[in-house]
Amino acid sequence: MKSIEIIVPRNLIKKFYLHPEPYGDGSYVIDLVNGMYTDVFYREEGDFITNTNDTELISYLKKNQMDPRGYFFRNGVFSFRLIENNDSDLFEEWNSISPIHIQMNISRRQNVPSEFIFCFYWIEVGKVKVETDKLTFDIHEKDFIQMIDIAVALDWLQECVKQVDSQ
Repeated sequence: MKSIEIIVPRNLIKKFYLHPEPYGDGSYVIDLVNGMYTDVFYREEGDFITNTNDTELISYLKKNQMDPRGYFFRNGVFSFRLIENNDSDLFEEWNSISPIHIQMNISRRQNVPSEFIFCFYWIEVGKVKVETDKLTFDIHEKDFIQMIDIAVALDWLQECVKQVDSQ
């Protein structure tokens, strides 16, 4: 069978790993929620694609196409989304990881969620907590993001707070 390009919805991806071959930014090996694995490439539209001829994988992906996750802020490779019920496994895994911990003083905005997830290339890499006078930014998936990207993300986070507050 000839290989085809097919969307791998973010909701079907259980775990990301750095790709062992240097294909550039946005290429990963993943575990799917059904136990299968494949390599994927980031797509700016909000999902990942794989190029495969595995008929079992193709069948599974075609039967399980899902709507993309809801992101309340997105700018390029950075996005923020609300915490969902199925994030408990992710948080449990993160409990065993010492994060990069950043705190900033802010003025509490009423329309900003008090907690949400920070994504880089659609991969959940950290958690943001907004309190009355401070913002806490914890990066748990340090292999997937560089310090320069974290600095840029903090700028976008401040922009997000301004945009959400003005709505």
